[in-house]
Amino acid sequence: MERMARRTTPAPPRIRALELPDLGAGSGTPLRPFATYEALAFTGDDLTGTELTDVGFSACSFAELNAHELELTGTRLTDCRLSRLDVPTVTAAYAALRHSLLERSRLGVLQCVEGTWDAVHVRGCKVGYLSLRGADARDVSFEDCVIGELDLAGARVERMAFPGSEVGALDVSGAALADVDLRGVALPEITGPGDLRGTTVDALQLQLLAPQLAAHLGIDVEA
Repeated sequence: MERMARRTTPAPPRIRALELPDLGAGSGTPLRPFATYEALAFTGDDLTGTELTDVGFSACSFAELNAHELELTGTRLTDCRLSRLDVPTVTAAYAALRHSLLERSRLGVLQCVEGTWDAVHVRGCKVGYLSLRGADARDVSFEDCVIGELDLAGARVERMAFPGSEVGALDVSGAALADVDLRGVALPEITGPGDLRGTTVDALQLQLLAPQLAAHLGIDVEA
């Protein structure tokens, strides 16, 4: 009898390489709420004060955008590349990011509360505070990133990994996690250690987590 293939644990994020079609010039195009834009390249645009609520972008490229704050509530980005963004605050509650790449960007606050991330590759980024609170996140990779605080409270997360990344603080309280690979990440204080079910850590991380897990379970450790 043939042996059944052993399941890889944890299952890695399923992310395909992003391939964009030939893009038209999008810079200077008026962007309006509830509109849809496809196969456009936006480079160096000043989006200060631009309202992008419930906008749909498909197969678009964004690079070196200038804005003190981006309002992306309810926005949908599919098959998009976002590069070299330097924005203090991005508000993207209820937004959907699918099959997209965010790279080489510096974001102070990225609020994606109750949003949807599906097959998202975040590479070489620095984010002060990233909130996926209450979000659905599936097949997400944070590669070579520095994240000051990652909020996954109440989120539903499946197949997430952090190769080469640093996370300063992590909140998983009330989260439903599956195949979340935390190996190699320096784990600081974790909020909701009792909700780490579905994650994978290495032996050293487990040792470092032991005091928090013991405190959560009410275990006294005496020499």
